[in-house]
Amino acid sequence: MFLITPNSELTDVEKSKLSLLEKIFKAPTEAFDLYLRNVSLGRKELLRLHYALWVLAPISKIAGNLIKIILDLIFGDEVDFNPFSGVITSLIIYPVLLLVVSQYDVVRVFYRKVDRTKGENYPAADVLTLAFLAFSASSVFWILPSPINLGLIGISFLYSVYLSFIGMKRVSGLESKEILIFFLFGTAYLLSISLVFVFIYNIIRTLLN
Repeated sequence: MFLITPNSELTDVEKSKLSLLEKIFKAPTEAFDLYLRNVSLGRKELLRLHYALWVLAPISKIAGNLIKIILDLIFGDEVDFNPFSGVITSLIIYPVLLLVVSQYDVVRVFYRKVDRTKGENYPAADVLTLAFLAFSASSVFWILPSPINLGLIGISFLYSVYLSFIGMKRVSGLESKEILIFFLFGTAYLLSISLVFVFIYNIIRTLLN
C-alpha cells in the first residue's frame, strides 16, 4: 500500500483502500458506504491505511528540516543542523489521537441501548476511526514550515470532526443534537476513566515513596 512502483499491480484490497482515501475527501458519504459494504475493508485494513499515512509524518518532517537547512545556508545567518527536530512529535501525535478516537468509537457502539430480542443490532463500528483518515493524511503537511503546517493539521482535525458528524448521521441516523450529546457523554466517560488511572497512579506513587 505504502510503496507503489509504476510496474506494480494493485490488489483489490489496495484499490479499495485508495478509493476509500479518495472518497473521504471528495465524497464523504460514499466513503462510509464503501467501507460498510466492502467486505475486504475491515478494521484491520483501515488501521493499516492509518499506519501507512503515519509513516509519511517523520519522512515529511525530515524533508522539511533539510529544505530549511539548505535555505538557511543560502540566505540565513544561523543554521540549525538538526534534521530530526520535531520528528518525535510528528510521529506520536497520530497514534495518540487515534487511540482516543477509537475509545469514542467503542462508546458510540454501546451508547444506545439495543434490544436484540426485537431484532435490533449494534451500530457499525469504526465510523469515527474512518472519519479521522483525513487527520492521518495531514502527515504530508509536516514538510511545510511552522506555523503553516500546524495550521493545516488543525484544519484537518476540524475536518475529521465534521466527517464524524456526517458518518454518525449516515450510519446511525442521529441528529446533530444527539451527536453533540454523545460527544459530551463520551468526553465525560473518558475523563472519568482518566481520573481513575491518575488516582491509582498517585496511590502507587505514594506507597512507593
